[in-house]
Amino acid sequence: MKTFFLILVMVFFANAISAVQPVRKPFIQIKVDGKLFKNSDILTVTPGQKITIAVEMEGGRRDFCKFPDTYADITGTAQILSRGKDGLTYQLNDIKSEWKILKEEIRFTTGDFVKANPTSDNSVAEISISNNKFAQSFVKVNIKSAWQFIEEGKTSLEENNAEGTIYIKVAGESDLWFISQNIQASGIKNETIFSKINLVQYACDSIESKIYKLNFAAVQQAIRNLQTSVNELKSAIDEVKTNNPSYQIKVTFLGLPSDNPFQDIEVLTNIKNSWDSQESLVNDLKQQVDKLPENPTSKSKAELIKIISLYDHWFDKLPENAFKVLINYMPDLKVGNIKLSGNLHNSNAEKSITNYSQTISDLNAFLDKRIEQVPDEVQKINSIHTRLQAVRLFDGMLRGYFSSIAWAEWKSTRGL
Repeated sequence: MKTFFLILVMVFFANAISAVQPVRKPFIQIKVDGKLFKNSDILTVTPGQKITIAVEMEGGRRDFCKFPDTYADITGTAQILSRGKDGLTYQLNDIKSEWKILKEEIRFTTGDFVKANPTSDNSVAEISISNNKFAQSFVKVNIKSAWQFIEEGKTSLEENNAEGTIYIKVAGESDLWFISQNIQASGIKNETIFSKINLVQYACDSIESKIYKLNFAAVQQAIRNLQTSVNELKSAIDEVKTNNPSYQIKVTFLGLPSDNPFQDIEVLTNIKNSWDSQESLVNDLKQQVDKLPENPTSKSKAELIKIISLYDHWFDKLPENAFKVLINYMPDLKVGNIKLSGNLHNSNAEKSITNYSQTISDLNAFLDKRIEQVPDEVQKINSIHTRLQAVRLFDGMLRGYFSSIAWAEWKSTRGL
């Protein structure tokens, strides 16, 4: 009984070992100067170097033709007449069948600073590396094979496609290949990962933009979009590493999408105080102008210059980036309505009045407009300042999220 059971086990394993395996997915075998490289491998070169790349498609129908005993279910019952990388001929039940390759198209494409020079053998290319300064590039190979099957006068066609890439890295050069406001990536550039990183930066930009519009419901959705984009980036990196375990990349997130709006809170506090004081200033200056005599005197000219200088002084004390910040939240704000015109400013700078009556007229027109516009501006600035406090909540959420990402580094740009 034991002997019989042992025979059954041996038969089972013999059948399992001889079972037909599914053909491998078509792939490209790449050799650089005779050395075998896998898809997405990194080749370190020096400027001006020349290398030779030889390629060949494996897997797919070629597996079937080269190794019918492994990948075909005809061995043992059919007579193999011929086999090889370009075809398979066999006879089964007095019927002759044939697989053969009709044509194979091979295309080499390269990134910047690398040039592929074709040879008489279309599966071989000479690669020239530029002498110009660069960090990395790539050589991509696409192969399309057309196969034909003939049996009893009937013909069918099959196409196999494969793509392979070798990344070119220049020895001694920085491998930083992506940098934006909120992200850096180093290692070897990958186009799929590049597009995913761009989407993450787009999501960051969207958060900042929605905050400037004070559309906080949209900010919440934009933060969810950011989290989705980051997850998709991680998945893309994992997939590339699964296909090529030697692939290396380092992603660093820089600051937060809320950094600029968060810092605007302090700037707007100073702007708010300045605008509050402007409302009383322009009314006071208007009264002083109204008291000036119609005809110029040395004293009235000096007084006029003093009035102009008081407004100039107020303007000069505004935060350096006041209007850059304000325009983000008040895009319709016109700086020209707030800043003294050139002739008024020059009168103060030169401490001289060329045309007394014209200067008074220009100053009156400016102050009248300011008196009309300032209350509305004050109301808007106060509202923006109040509503912008909500940024503290979003900033905390984003800080917690980025600091929790374990697979990438996060660097605060605010020293916190």
